[in-house]
Amino acid sequence: MESPNGSILEWHEIVGAIHIHSTDSDGTKSIPQIAKLGDKIGLDFLMFSDHMTLKSYQAGLEGFYGKTLVIIGYEIHDKGNKNHYLAFNLQKILPFGLSPLEYVRNVKEKGGLGIIAHPDEIRKDLPKYPAYPWTAWEADQFEGIEIWNQMSEWMEKLTKFNQLKMLFSPRKSLDSPTERVLSKWDELNQKRRVCGIGGVDAHAHLYKFGPLKLSIFPYEVQFKSIRTHLVLDQPLSSDFEKAKNQIFSALINCNAFASNSKRGEAKGFLFYAEGKKSIAKIGEEMNLEEAGSLVVKTPAKSEIRLIHNGKLINISEGKELIYHPKEKGIYRIEAFKGDKGWIFSNHIRII
Repeated sequence: MESPNGSILEWHEIVGAIHIHSTDSDGTKSIPQIAKLGDKIGLDFLMFSDHMTLKSYQAGLEGFYGKTLVIIGYEIHDKGNKNHYLAFNLQKILPFGLSPLEYVRNVKEKGGLGIIAHPDEIRKDLPKYPAYPWTAWEADQFEGIEIWNQMSEWMEKLTKFNQLKMLFSPRKSLDSPTERVLSKWDELNQKRRVCGIGGVDAHAHLYKFGPLKLSIFPYEVQFKSIRTHLVLDQPLSSDFEKAKNQIFSALINCNAFASNSKRGEAKGFLFYAEGKKSIAKIGEEMNLEEAGSLVVKTPAKSEIRLIHNGKLINISEGKELIYHPKEKGIYRIEAFKGDKGWIFSNHIRII
């Protein structure tokens, strides 16, 4: 693909789902069964994070399932079952009972990759389903946060009066990441890179409503909603270890955007800074003196919003936005269809 000045964009986009639970903890299918579904749908990668176990990792279940790469980490929590943390690239689980400060530091020291799960959960209408927000912001050695958690948004809107409707149309309730989490994410990124991802938090829970027995968000449904897209410099390797390192590198470097595929296929979205001699993709940086323009291209018409240091500075209707930055700072993109969020990019830094 060519940029406006004729440069060739040689990036490679892959699409996957992060934060998936299996029968190793509180999911309802095994990792091989779920991986088969992901491959059927056409996802490039799946990242599993069962609660407090690496059973399937230790059983050697990481690898390619068809064309879908499966990575297995686990979800850590503190003694009070709060401050949930997705940890990847670890060989064994950490001792139970560590504080968030301790397990965030331990994951980092052991060469792992850590992502804060559902950081801003609020649930008040159904006390039997408590919220699990992140409160330990002093533990600051994480690589990423979930800016959009599918199950959290659904649960936050659930009341005793709308349960049946929500069960039968789970994807319709998804609007966008909250202003709370987006504001916190922008604040963090003004200090250092923190990758924002979309998490499905898939369990496929069975739910009884009188005589009805339904699966809330079957895996197939969740895989067709919130996704994380990674922008690579090279095609995803067919060698598992190399491919896994490509995914970790893209997440650490914030070469990512989140989408809700319910609102439309987001593959092909582009956001980059174009200078006279170079191009910087999502997650990268460019000097202000070099940066001629910020370029956005969406696969379909939408309301494209440009955010600078957490503030909306430009809106374009259609499939393209071009903006000439005059100030240093962090820039990211939101694309909406109507009042529903569709695409949320990580930041480009103009320094």
